[in-house]
Amino acid sequence: MVDVCGNCGAPLDLREDGECRWCRAKVRVRRPLLHRDGERRPGISRRWNRRFVATAAVAIGLAAALGIGISSYVGSHQAGPPAATGPGHSGAVQAVAPGSTDLQALRQDFGPWRQLTGRLTDSPALLLLEGGAASASERWTVPSTSPRWAQDIGGNVTSATVSGDRAAITDADGVDYTVGTNQAFIISSNPDTVLLISQGGTVMSMSLAQATAVRQPLAR
Repeated sequence: MVDVCGNCGAPLDLREDGECRWCRAKVRVRRPLLHRDGERRPGISRRWNRRFVATAAVAIGLAAALGIGISSYVGSHQAGPPAATGPGHSGAVQAVAPGSTDLQALRQDFGPWRQLTGRLTDSPALLLLEGGAASASERWTVPSTSPRWAQDIGGNVTSATVSGDRAAITDADGVDYTVGTNQAFIISSNPDTVLLISQGGTVMSMSLAQATAVRQPLAR
């Protein structure tokens, strides 16, 4: 049998003043452990105490970890107001349609734009063709005399029919437009390429970066 405290029932471990190390009460020994020859064996009690302390420490650590995990889980699932953001910033991230970033930058960089009606081309202004409609830049033109123009091999225009100073074109999506010959234009589905129909009906192109470098203000 193991020596235990008569007050708290824990394995007996007395301090120097005779108090139980666990409940600090002066107690009498209950169920004394004796050798067969009647002598006590304190070494067994000490070993048992060390095992008890180690087990208790592990149990306390597991309980603390479990409590932290539960608290974190509950906190992350509690309903509440969204986190505050700095002044002038929206808490929601606005979605941008794929491929629209370049087109938005083009609108800002070459704008403002004026919607055209009928067969107007507003040549020599840069045109933006989108959804069967055309808009003309009110500020910029890309000169047809620039050496940056080269024959287009990207298939942006599938057909071009020249009549006088105008050209009827069909883009890669099958949409028809009317542009001026030697007039720079951009199709919204490919905003990184600037196109032009020569007087002979050849489709020419240059990159938007090149067009930005050689563009000229419109003379009004």
